[in-house]
Amino acid sequence: MKSVSESLQKWLGSLGNDLPALYLVGGAVRDLLLQRPVKDLDLMCDHPKAFAGKLAGIQNAALVPFLKKADTPCFRVVNRSDPEDFLDLVPIHGGSVTADLKRRDFTINAMALRVNPGGRLGNLIDPLNGHPDLRQGIIRVAGRHAFTDDPLRILRAVRFAVQLGFIISEQTLDMMRSGAQLLNTVAAERIWAELLMIFDNPRSTPFIRLMDDIGVLETIFPEINAMKVCRQNAFHHLDVWQHSLKVMENCEAILQRLPAEFGETAGAVLRNLKTDHRGVLLKLAALLHDAGKPVMKKVDTASGNITFHGHDDRGAQMAGEIAERLKMPNCDRELVQTLVANHMHALFLSRPAVKSTTILRWFRKLNADMIPLIILSMADCEAALGPESSRSDRERHIRWAREAIRSYHETVKPKLEEKPLITGYDLMALGMQPGPEMGRLLKEVRTAQDEGRLTDRRAALRLAKKQMVSGKSDACKIQV
Repeated sequence: MKSVSESLQKWLGSLGNDLPALYLVGGAVRDLLLQRPVKDLDLMCDHPKAFAGKLAGIQNAALVPFLKKADTPCFRVVNRSDPEDFLDLVPIHGGSVTADLKRRDFTINAMALRVNPGGRLGNLIDPLNGHPDLRQGIIRVAGRHAFTDDPLRILRAVRFAVQLGFIISEQTLDMMRSGAQLLNTVAAERIWAELLMIFDNPRSTPFIRLMDDIGVLETIFPEINAMKVCRQNAFHHLDVWQHSLKVMENCEAILQRLPAEFGETAGAVLRNLKTDHRGVLLKLAALLHDAGKPVMKKVDTASGNITFHGHDDRGAQMAGEIAERLKMPNCDRELVQTLVANHMHALFLSRPAVKSTTILRWFRKLNADMIPLIILSMADCEAALGPESSRSDRERHIRWAREAIRSYHETVKPKLEEKPLITGYDLMALGMQPGPEMGRLLKEVRTAQDEGRLTDRRAALRLAKKQMVSGKSDACKIQV
């Protein structure tokens, strides 16, 4: 990866002194000072469209305008042979560089560096003392209108704190608390994009708790208000909401110690969780897995016993509603709903009386999604420490979970990936008509294959013929 200086030299070196007053700004300056990788180069100047057009012509590059926001146009100059190599040109707002910087979100993002001929960087321009805040690790709001100008900055403050390991100043926290309801005016897609980056951090739970403390989380997830006042039964020592936070925290702890938990299969587990950001969605599911409990809570008037029958299905429905509200992609919504809907099943599967064929059937049903589901069940089990919760039962479930994940990667997954011995075309060749009976028969044959009772195509066809002959529906009649 080229350094900032090398990139600027490549793009601007051929212009010599024929440069406008040009400034490197925003996150690029912040990351450069922190010695972090700089992803995007944002350059600020007067008449950025004209300069971007000129630069694109000289470099034989593509000019891509971003004009969705009339007040913040951006003109991207892109290397035709490398789409990841580009410069963004933006206008100077407010009449001066200083005025522009004062309009930005946080002091650490309100710095600029003059770009001199040849792409050389000049002196730091820092009207809001962002550099001292950067050295001290403080997220401080740039101005009193920062959050009203763009309420998404409330989540961006948390995201920067998560990603950089910084603290948020008390004044900024107070402003975030006062402006939390403004998030209701922000496009759902923007909110989800920020949440995704927050959850993506390996230790995001303290920041989720912070968002909860200042009222930001309940603005995004109003469902948690009922969870906070929902007392649980004697299997739990925490209310529904605090239990859910603890489950999320436990998930993160498990993800931090994968080798200790899963030994030689830890690498495969990690790859599973990184695919389609399952690990991130696992943490969101942990936060929402008991969302259905307040609605489904029943208290026996005679004994005082508390039950939550059906809370898993109701919680999955609520998780789906939340996902739709946040405009989450369908694949993300489906995984969160799957984890919430099945979190109790994973606990039941570890009971001694459960047959191995039942467990295999669940692995076939959920396949790779069983890995985050089992980890969720481990975290849930470890967070249930009420007087009726048995330590031996918790330890048994953890042992089962570790073995189930090891078995999945070593034996079950390869088996599930085997091609079916027969297909619907084979059954049609035998005279069966497409329909529910065909699906049932194929499922039966596949189950026998998974369990090792069928190992070759001939045996599978014999079983299919036998079932078809004994079948009573018209679909199972053999042509003669």
